[in-house]
Formats: sequence, C-alpha cells, structure tokens
Amino acid sequence: MALHCPMQAYYSRNKEYENQSANDEFLKSLAEGGFQVGAIAKIYGKVSKENDLENLKGYDEPLKKTRELFTQDTVNIAEAAFKYKNCFVRADIIQKNGRQVDLIEVKAKSWEAGKSFLKNDSNSIETEIREYVYDVAFQKWVVSHALKEQYPDQPFTVRAFLMLADKTKVNTIPNLNTLFRIKTDSDDRTYAEPSPEAQAILAEEHEHVIVPFDVDELCDKIIGGTTGEQIEYMGKNFKEFVEEQSERYVKNEKVYQPLGAKCFKCPFTLSEEGKADHKKSGYVECWKEMAHFTDADFDKPLIKDLNGTGLTRGKNTKDNWIKNGIYFIPDITEDLYPPESDEKPGLSNKERKWVHIRSVKENRNEPVIFTDELKAQMQTWKYPLHMIDFETTASALPYHANLRPYENIAFQFSHHIIKEDGTIEHAGQFLDIIPGHFPNFDFVRELKRQLSSDDGSVFRYSHHENTILNGIHEQLAASDEKDKDELMAFIESITHKKDKRTQEIVRSGDRDMIDLCDIVKRFYWHPSMKGSNSIKQVLPAVLQSSSYLQNKYGKPIYGSEIKSQNYTADTAIALLTKDESGNVQNPYKVLPHLGEIEDAIIERLAKDGDLEKEQLTQVIRSSTDEDDGGLDADTQINNGGLPLVIYRYLQTFPQSPDPDNDISFDKSIADKVHIKTISEALYRYCELDTMAMVLIWEYFAHECGIIK
Repeated sequence: MALHCPMQAYYSRNKEYENQSANDEFLKSLAEGGFQVGAIAKIYGKVSKENDLENLKGYDEPLKKTRELFTQDTVNIAEAAFKYKNCFVRADIIQKNGRQVDLIEVKAKSWEAGKSFLKNDSNSIETEIREYVYDVAFQKWVVSHALKEQYPDQPFTVRAFLMLADKTKVNTIPNLNTLFRIKTDSDDRTYAEPSPEAQAILAEEHEHVIVPFDVDELCDKIIGGTTGEQIEYMGKNFKEFVEEQSERYVKNEKVYQPLGAKCFKCPFTLSEEGKADHKKSGYVECWKEMAHFTDADFDKPLIKDLNGTGLTRGKNTKDNWIKNGIYFIPDITEDLYPPESDEKPGLSNKERKWVHIRSVKENRNEPVIFTDELKAQMQTWKYPLHMIDFETTASALPYHANLRPYENIAFQFSHHIIKEDGTIEHAGQFLDIIPGHFPNFDFVRELKRQLSSDDGSVFRYSHHENTILNGIHEQLAASDEKDKDELMAFIESITHKKDKRTQEIVRSGDRDMIDLCDIVKRFYWHPSMKGSNSIKQVLPAVLQSSSYLQNKYGKPIYGSEIKSQNYTADTAIALLTKDESGNVQNPYKVLPHLGEIEDAIIERLAKDGDLEKEQLTQVIRSSTDEDDGGLDADTQINNGGLPLVIYRYLQTFPQSPDPDNDISFDKSIADKVHIKTISEALYRYCELDTMAMVLIWEYFAHECGIIK
C-alpha cells in the first residue's frame, strides 16, 4: 500500500478514516476468481488443512505456529508468518524442504510463459506487473532476514515465485471454477471452499493454468537496488524505502506526500454513511495540508474532472499541472493547453476538453451539441437501427474445459430496434446461465438470427462488444462446430479487427458496428457528465436536457406502446421518474430490487398453484440457502460488476440433465424462484442498457430535427 502512497498506509492503520477500496476490491476479487485462485494454490502447494494458518489473527499466534512447523524438515504452510525489524509478512505459500524455502506469492493476475517481466531493452520492471513483483521481493527480504535471526547456525536459501494465471495454458478440467464455492464465515470473512470432489479431481493429471513463475533473480535485483525504476517509483532505493516506511508505520507517523494525479483516485474519501459515522477523509486532509485547500475549494471544478486521453504523457499532464499549482479547471489557459483540431467532424480530444474548460470558465450549465455535424452523421445510418449490449465474464480459473485463463464467456445480450418511422421495440434478448453449459456459440447463433433479417446499422456502446465477438471468432476457428464458418462470417460482417502491434485496422465488416460512445464524444457534452462518457453518466444528462424525453417517457408506456420482452401492458412502466425535488432520477437507480421481483413471481405462482401467497412465501423464504452469493432482497442489479458475480454464483448450482430445455437446475421450488428472480433482474438490467442507447439516439434525433 505504501508503494501507491505512504499516506494510504497511515490512513489504513487508523480506522477513523473511511476506506472506499474494501468493497471494490472484494467485487474485483470475486468477479475475477481471486478467492478460487487462492484456494487452488493451496491444493497445488500441497498444504494440509492443519498447516493452513489463515484463521490465526494478530502477530504472536501465527509467528509461534510458523516456528513450530519449521521444526519439521519438510513442510508446506499457508499464511506462514515472519517478522524482521519493523516488518511483518504473511506468505501465501511456504514450501520448506530441508534448508531450501520456496516462497510463493499467489495472485489472480495473468501473465504469459516466456514473457519477460522487464521492459524491452531495459532494466526496469513492466508497469503492469511491478507492484506484484515488489510485493514478493519485500516478502523475500523479510523472510530471509527473519530466518537468519531465528536460525543463525542454519543458513536457509529462500527462492521467490509468483503464482499467476498463465494465459498460454488451456484448461482441461470441466467446471474448474466451480470446484470452489464462495463462503462467508461468522466474522464476515469471505473465502473459497473446495468442493468434496476438488482434491480428487485436481490430483489427476491435468494442465495447470495457475502456475509459479520464477522471479527470484528479479527480486534479488530489487532488493539490491539495481532495477531501473526505483528512484522514479519510490524516490529512493528499495531497502531505504522499506526501512523508512516501516519505521513510520510502527510509530504511526503522519508524513504528507507530494500531490499528484493519482491522489484523485484516493480511496480514503467520505460517503454519506461515513459522515454520519463521524469518519474522516484522508483525501481532504492531504489536499488541505499540501495544497492549502479550504472546504469551499473541494466544491470547485477540479482538473480531475477533465477526462479523456492525452493528459498522462508529455508536458501537459495532470501531474505537471499539480506540481505547478494548477488544481482548478479555470486555471487552464490556451497557452498552457492549446485546443487542436484533428480535421474530423465534431470535436477532437483536445477540443472536447476545451468545451468543458470554457463551460466552467463562463459558468454555463447547458449542454453542447453539434447538431449539423451530428445530423450529417446520423443520415448515413441505415434503418432499422439495432442497439445491442453484452454481459460477459472472465475468470482466472476458467468455467469450462478448453478455455484459457480470462477467456471471455458471453452469457447475455439485449437487442432494441428502431424503425425508420420511429417505432421502438425491444426485439430480443438472450440469457444462458445454465451451470456447466458453454454459452458462447449459442450466443452468436441467436445474435445472428436476430440481426440477419435486414441489413440495418448495428450499434454498440464502446469497444466491448467488438472485442468479445472477435474473441468468439477465435474460439469458433479452433472448434468443431458444424456451422462455424457461417458464424465466423457473421462475426466478420459486424466487427473490425486491428493489428495488435500497429493498431491498424486489418479487417472491417460491411455492417461494422457503430460505436455510439464515439458519437457522444464527437458531438455531445453535458456538464453533469463530469468528463465521463459512461452510458450511466450520459443517460441522466440526456434525460435532464430533453423536455421531449421527459414528456414522452414520464408516462407508463414502456411495455405497452413500446414493446418489451420483460414488461407487458399490465406491467408497463414510466422509464423516467422524478424525485421529491423534481429532479430526473437515473433509471439505473430505480431498477427493482430482488425482493420486489421475487414478490411478483410468488404472486404469479400463487395464482396458478394450490398455496396462498403467504404460505408460498413462507416455504420459499424458509428454504433460503446460506450460500446465497451475497444476494438478498435489497440487492439491486444496476451496475456492470454484479452480473459477473451472479454468473459465478449460479454456476455452482447442480447441472441440468438437459441444458437445452431445462433451466430449473433443481427441483426445489425455492431454488426455482431464486433463479427466476435473478434471471428477471438480469434481463431488466441488460434491457435498460440497450434502451439507454435508444434514448440517446432519440434525443440526438429530436435535437437534429430528424424526429419531431
């Protein structure tokens, strides 16, 4: 943590400061399979249950237990504890064989066998792997010195390894990921528990996709201070940095650091809940101390809101601006940051930033839209227009055989159509969450079926859909699917592919998807977007801007006048609602909670069955599985991270005997209702993503005079 910022180590130790990173790191680890990677590493490391010290807390007990285990000539330990001077570490895996000690740090990070950890023609460590290598180097330094102190007459050799997901390896075990179920103990600690059959399956011969990479020599260079990035990274060499920071940590010293652009991402900020609990903000403290900010300064438009590419390299970087005392957007001048056109319609990257800067300088709150250029662009689109959005997941431990670590699974899409007469329809959707069933090829088959009835323009929002389809194209090429040539040709027709080295487009389809996000960047800006182009920021901005949309969608027409796959005339909704102050609410924030959806399902079942609603509710709620994936009645699926976590959770259900026809997974009525509830929530979330694209198009079309 001190490598990111020494002050973060201080704030982390002092619990009066609120830390926003804990929940984000949990979701990231859960979605990427971090818990499962840790569990499989213990199996590969041959750590017995009694030698897993993970549940030992504090300092003294794990140190004592580690010393006891080290009396054995050969022993493997998880979470072994070592202390040297002011430093204390818990090693993921220790393998002791006589006086040889292998130190293995486990990460859900991916790497490729044969790829160097050093930058090309350099003695500097690759930025993307640097923090992980430094982590294990620090552990080696502590472990080596601790063993010398404890066993002065027994010289140990410590070798350092990073256990990572190797993207060159192909998994050979079906349902590898789901051999480990996510659990939460009484202390609210999350962990991955191996299934009863996991040990036996993993004992059989198979391709390991989680493998140890030898970083011992590189760690010695870091410890010796000879790698090229140390001064830039830490301001001093490794040993000096460790000794300085460890002494400050033990003394609980607060030593403020120079400010930089990374400070804008500080996790020690205050939420409303934190304010109510009288927590402190480390972010505020640092800016007050180092930039002499007043409380009022935090409400001013900071350069952190000036987003987009081009501010990380060269003279004009946020870091350089901060070093020169430029913290606020009005302080940016044209001499400092000249606006430059790229000779293309609409706004260049720099011109877009200058729209933002001028709006702040002139205190303008209205949106900026380049209607003439935008209209010319829109008139090139061919009707009917197709809006599509995908939900996908990728994990270090693949869900299926024949996949590599972090190879994508496409399990859901939504599809809206806009006809030339302005008719809007939620034309189709796809969801495959059947445990053990590889969905990608059926996903493409259904997408092809829905898009092949015409040659209208196809839209995505950002590059994700293009990346996913190109990935499935590669999977199809390596497959034995009978219709693979047909499916690959379809993918080629709606995508483009770039050369990995030059980034030049080497293939582009006749219906290559149009990126609506690029359209937004070129022709539209709104101050409430705060420099972000995320659809979850653009949609509320568009709704605020348009009385046309407010009047139309403030009525419950979605599901009746506008056809939907998930809403009917009886359940039609108003997409646009306002809060008590009359402000337009973000539609993502008012999606139904799981409890609301479950109640409606129970009511439908009660009408068709023998039990009253109250009886059925009691049966279902009393059968709730304690391993519920962290989902409860208050869960609201309204962000891109949750569907990934939910997919992982649903894969742990018993496999369906007939995955093509049976999606109940289990005969339990409680399980059926639970899965049905989650499915409906996923459908509605993904549907809103493509309807958001429709609303953005409709706003643009109205502003440009294409529709009245």
